[in-house]
Amino acid sequence: MDNYQQSAMYYTENHRNTKIALVSSGLGNVERGFEVSCARWFHALKNHTDFDVHLLAGGNYPDAVTVPNIKRNSLLLKKLSELPILPEKMRWELTYGVEQISFLPGLLGGLAKINPDVVWVKDVPLAHFIMAAAHLPNYHYKVIFANGGIFNPQNYKCFDHIQQLNFGGYGVALEAGIPGSKMDLIPNCLDAEELWDQCRETGVRQKYGIAEDDYMIVCCAAWNRYHKRIDYLIEEVAKLNDPKIKLVLCGVEESDTPYLKALGEKLLQDRVIWLTLPVEQVPSVVAAANVFILPSLDEGLGNVLIEAAIIGTPIICHPHSGAKFIIEDPQWMCDISANGALASRIVQMRENPPSISSIDTLRHRVYEKFSDRHLVQDFSRMVEKTLTPPARKRAVIH
Repeated sequence: MDNYQQSAMYYTENHRNTKIALVSSGLGNVERGFEVSCARWFHALKNHTDFDVHLLAGGNYPDAVTVPNIKRNSLLLKKLSELPILPEKMRWELTYGVEQISFLPGLLGGLAKINPDVVWVKDVPLAHFIMAAAHLPNYHYKVIFANGGIFNPQNYKCFDHIQQLNFGGYGVALEAGIPGSKMDLIPNCLDAEELWDQCRETGVRQKYGIAEDDYMIVCCAAWNRYHKRIDYLIEEVAKLNDPKIKLVLCGVEESDTPYLKALGEKLLQDRVIWLTLPVEQVPSVVAAANVFILPSLDEGLGNVLIEAAIIGTPIICHPHSGAKFIIEDPQWMCDISANGALASRIVQMRENPPSISSIDTLRHRVYEKFSDRHLVQDFSRMVEKTLTPPARKRAVIH
């Protein structure tokens, strides 16, 4: 019996009756990193532990309890997101906030029926509502907050336990006075075998009008300027002025997407392709690319970097804390904060493609770090720690 099987048996015997509720107001409606990671933890815990796991989602998702809410991408909120008097980020936060507030009444009913021991959540406002409700009669759960964003520790120090996704967030929290005993460093997980199965689709380039000798760039990110910097990516690709370079943007619309699409039409014409795909179809697009680019300057982690690395597509990204934790090797990172920096790096990688051995090294390292089979054991220990009352200090009699 190997170590994994022994650990699995231990957690089966010790956690058979523990109930966990994973909560996401956007799951089933949008496929951003928060929602995707929540779904992956749900499947990992169901497949590799004996926890009694429940998923509460704002949209239709297999095996989830659907909680009614006003969806952030509904027609009603779309009008709010187009208000020109508000900055783009504020417009997005407004629609996102309405979604979470409207999600709360149904969520509390769902939690009352499940009666979980632990509630796991990534959305900050929603997490605070859930934490406050834990003090109501008949609600007796602990809250694990997964710090998937770049949040100020003051915004999450109140939770029963904190899951940090990388060393950067963990270090910032320690400096802010949050004790290490209240945190665990556990990144997002994924089922690598399932990911590889999803890469088997053939003819992806032909499907989207990309020739075999075209240089295909893929970016998987929400279509916004304030965080993902899609405008910067479009402008940098346009600087190369090469009709053989094609840009494929896999993502979802946000408040500033109309501006970005107009910019793409102006600078790249038909060399930019906008795709909103089911999550299981995205890996084949990434696998068909010559390079994967994530232009954001900061990330809590960056699920898409994990996926691109395990798929085996060369990567260009900024050396933020998420990338450093995932990739480690500076070969795949460079400072892309300045105009012209990304264009220069694209040319460099196109003229000197990375070796197969370096790609395989990255793939193996990332697989070992983020495989769900390994990480569920860390998650189980985190749950155990959250549910174990802290030891009382004995009074010292002088």
